[in-house]
Amino acid sequence: MKILRELRSEDNTFKYLVGLDDRNSVEALYMHDREQRLTYHSTVCVSSQVGCAMGCRFCATGKEGFVRNLTTDEILGQVDICDNGRHRAGRPPIDAVVFAGMGEPLLNYPTVITSIERIREERDLCHFELATVGVVPRIYDLARYLKKGSIHMRLNLSLHAPTDEKRLALIPFTKKYGVHDILDAAAAFAEVTKSKTRIRYMLMRGINDTDEDIDALIGLLRGRPLKLIISRYNDNNIKNLRPINQLEILDFHNKIKDSIDCDLFHNFGGAIQGGCGQLRQLAQDAHG
Repeated sequence: MKILRELRSEDNTFKYLVGLDDRNSVEALYMHDREQRLTYHSTVCVSSQVGCAMGCRFCATGKEGFVRNLTTDEILGQVDICDNGRHRAGRPPIDAVVFAGMGEPLLNYPTVITSIERIREERDLCHFELATVGVVPRIYDLARYLKKGSIHMRLNLSLHAPTDEKRLALIPFTKKYGVHDILDAAAAFAEVTKSKTRIRYMLMRGINDTDEDIDALIGLLRGRPLKLIISRYNDNNIKNLRPINQLEILDFHNKIKDSIDCDLFHNFGGAIQGGCGQLRQLAQDAHG
């Protein structure tokens, strides 16, 4: 493994395009929350696959399709690269490792679990996060696994629409597991881990940002151990997908915050193509 490209931003985010031995590449991200707004203040975000099979309409990685699963050594190598970079820059030691980079980590489940165990053993880290579009059986498997040990994991579920019809237009995997199925799994995970599952909701103009969407979200989430995290779509130049502005995001949040537990997502690395797959796509475009 080697660093093909490194970008640094003013918000203490380092992003790496990492070359693999078979000439594929993945992305890894180091984030330092200097103002301590987040749960973890020094975090590494790693990829679990080369490409992704989910085909989410809004995702730069999804446009490339699926190539292969990463190995445990390739996942740990990303952590090493980020740790070395933060050490050279005088940033704090890593608090947590987040599986929210390229790929769907629950479709590389055995390797992700092995990687977590080795990080726990070799680095004495016990805090992890994992982002998924909702591979329902694996969410239950992960909850059972965590129930046995001392590892702490927070789950982030990418919802992005309150109905199966709307979500299917954004996330094809909805055809396999619908909104109610994935939210039931997310709630069960929260009960096991005693920590609210984060329900990620990325606002896109005219698609999922209406008052009707707000009412539907309240109906889905109210009274459940789930927390809505509202974010802004990163513009990936995809036809008919448009971001909304910050005032509109705040308006959406204000309309829903008194009915369900929710918060706004703080985007690290936006100025350096922090969104998953963006840096890899830029590199491919430059050589295409």
